[in-house]
Amino acid sequence: MSVLLPGSSSLVGRWARIAGWVGAAVVLGALAATAGEGLDPAGRARLVRYLGILIAAGLAVGVQHALYPSAVASRLQLANPDPGRLLRHALVRWLPIPLVLTVPVVVIGLAGGMPLLAAEGALSVLATGLYAFVRFAPLGPAVRAWEREEAGGWYRTLYTWAPSVRYGVPDALVPGLNRTGAVFLVGALSPLVAQTLSNAGVMVGSGPLALVAPLVVLAAPAALAARLRPTFDRAFWISHGVWADAFRQVERAEGREPVRVEAVYWAPRRIRPAVWAGLVSLDRRFPLGRIATLGLALVAGVHLAGLGDGIEAATLALYVVVMNGAVALTGAEDLLPTAQTWRLGGVARWSAVRFLMNARWLPPLVAIFLLLIWLTEEVGWDDLAVWTLVDLGVAAVSACFVTLAAHLRLRRAVA
Repeated sequence: MSVLLPGSSSLVGRWARIAGWVGAAVVLGALAATAGEGLDPAGRARLVRYLGILIAAGLAVGVQHALYPSAVASRLQLANPDPGRLLRHALVRWLPIPLVLTVPVVVIGLAGGMPLLAAEGALSVLATGLYAFVRFAPLGPAVRAWEREEAGGWYRTLYTWAPSVRYGVPDALVPGLNRTGAVFLVGALSPLVAQTLSNAGVMVGSGPLALVAPLVVLAAPAALAARLRPTFDRAFWISHGVWADAFRQVERAEGREPVRVEAVYWAPRRIRPAVWAGLVSLDRRFPLGRIATLGLALVAGVHLAGLGDGIEAATLALYVVVMNGAVALTGAEDLLPTAQTWRLGGVARWSAVRFLMNARWLPPLVAIFLLLIWLTEEVGWDDLAVWTLVDLGVAAVSACFVTLAAHLRLRRAVA
């Protein structure tokens, strides 16, 4: 951001972001090392490609949430960058995510002495991330056109004659759903091609042929970005407006009631309104309930399939980190304005508020453990106790870290 508007971000803020990304990379690398422990070369190759498909699914739905609405829109309007610089700004904002997601596949490959497998996995993830960016970054104009019925006439004609083909969602969401499917298919292409070559005996584990598919996919975003660059300012600002309007809508408009104050029963009465307000704001920004459901289903599936202690522990740790780390979104000014909320309490109060927001996800985790204790003999009460303490510890650390970061930002603003 400092390149577009010098002095707009502090040295502390930049180092905090770098530390956050490095910390995420270390955590993912440690989880990957645990998951790959004891696997032979063929097993490591299958795990890398399976992770590649899962990461492609995540990238296919994550770009629009990471890019829009822009958290620095007002500062960008002051800087008024040209389309090329605005494209670089958006790319720099998105690129750390696929770069960090390459860490698990690289660690699994290098830990097994398979550098070609590490290169295959890293290229596949980067190619998917860049392809997802060039498809979703300019999505706003397409959404507006579908919303105004200026595009998609073929789709409306089709579901008029065959209602069963309709997605069951508003027409404005159809372009995003179509691109989500396209990104997932393109991202899954490289792992599937590599595994097919391996199964056919063309290569053992990985080889130079496995690098062809991700390199071809990697060339596509370069060509698309060149076409996108001259008019990206129009695409960026329309996309920002689309998602800014979408996130201003209340949950009742989507047919789902927001969290009620009475439902926040685990919070003391003195801070219950603050916990409730944080949960409502967070739910409007990101559908954590769906993420929690998918994560718990993955945890249960991995344990029931008996894939090994390493993969089971890695899956649980990933769930705990993601669900408790999501509270970092409340550090954004558009979600919980620090200047206003700080009048109701200081660091200790808001650390407690964010900790209790994270505690919302402990009962579902305990319920899954109780189910696994009943269904399997591998999960015991000691596992439940250990992971309960781990979850509470991560919840407390993330809550304190986010609150301190918001406090430092406020002090710098009013200094």
